[in-house]
Amino acid sequence: MDDSSKLWFERLYTRIGLPFWAGVLVVGFLPPLVLTLLGYYTYGVKTDFTGGVSLGVPLLLANVIYILFSSSYIRRRVEALEQYAVSIGADKSQIQTSYLSDFRPVVATWAFLLVTGGLVLEPFFNPGYSLFQDLLRELLYSYMRLLQATFLWVFLSSMVAIYKMGRLPLRLKIFTDDRTLGLKPFATTSLHPITIYVVAILLTFPTFLYPSFAVELCLTIFLVPGLFFFLVPLFGLHKKMSEARAEKSQLIGLRHSRVMGEVEAAGEQPLGEGLVNELLAIDAIKREIHQMHDWPFDIGTVARLTGILGAPLVATVLAAYLIRLFGV
Repeated sequence: MDDSSKLWFERLYTRIGLPFWAGVLVVGFLPPLVLTLLGYYTYGVKTDFTGGVSLGVPLLLANVIYILFSSSYIRRRVEALEQYAVSIGADKSQIQTSYLSDFRPVVATWAFLLVTGGLVLEPFFNPGYSLFQDLLRELLYSYMRLLQATFLWVFLSSMVAIYKMGRLPLRLKIFTDDRTLGLKPFATTSLHPITIYVVAILLTFPTFLYPSFAVELCLTIFLVPGLFFFLVPLFGLHKKMSEARAEKSQLIGLRHSRVMGEVEAAGEQPLGEGLVNELLAIDAIKREIHQMHDWPFDIGTVARLTGILGAPLVATVLAAYLIRLFGV
C-alpha cells in the first residue's frame, strides 16, 4: 500500500525506521509524558482528572496506545471495505478515502480542540486557575491534543467514507442467498469504529476515576455526536435496502396480478397444473421477500451492538453512582 494512504504518525514511524509499536512508545507516548512531567514538577500543573502523576501517567499511556492503534485499525478497516465495495460493482474512481490520511483537517481539528480546551473546558474543570494557567495547561497538553484530534478526524471521516460508499451503485446480492443483500460488511465496519470511539471517550473522560458533573457532561457531549455519525451510514444503507425490497415486491406483485387475472378468467373450471405451480412459486417468493432485512444487521449483530455500546455506558454510570454514594 502506498504510504500516502497511511496516517501522519504511521508515515513518520516509517521515515525514522521504527516499527509501529516502538513508534507508539517513542513518538506517541514520550513527548506527552515529558510535557506532563515538566508541567507537574516545574509549573505545578495538575494532570487531567487524576491531579497527580501516579494515576495520570498510566492513564496517559493507556490513552496514547489506544488512540494510535485504534486510528490505524480504523483506517485499515475502511480500506478493506473499499476493496469489498469495488468487488460488488462500485466504481473505484468515485470512492474517495484519501481524506482519512490528510493532515490538514487534523490540524484544523487540533486547533479547534486547543481553543475549546483553553477557553471553555479548562475554566470548567479548573475554576481556580487563571487564564494564564489554563493556556499553559493547553500548551503542555498540545501534543496529546494533536493525537486526540487525529483520532477524532479518522473516526468522523471513516463514517463519512462508509456513508458515501454505501450510496454508490452496487451489485446487490440475491436476497435468497443473503438477507442483507451483501451490505452487512458496511454495517459491521460502522460498528467497529463506534465501539472504539465509545471506549476512547470513556478513557478521555474517566468518570469512573473522577466522577463529577463536568466530566459526565463532557462525556455526553462527545458521545451523542458520535452515535449520530454512526447512524448516518446506516440510514443510507436502510434506504437502499428498502428500495430494493419495494422493487422486488412490485415485480412479484405485477406477476401475481397477472396470474390472478388468469385464475378469474378460468371461472369455475379446474386450474391447470402450470397455473397452480406458478401460484405456489409466487407465494414462496413473497415469503422470501418478506424475510429480507430493512437494515444491514442480523440478530447476532444487533445483540453485539447492544452489548458493546450499552455495557460500558451502564458500567460507567453505575461506577460513578457508587463512588458518589459511598464516597470512595
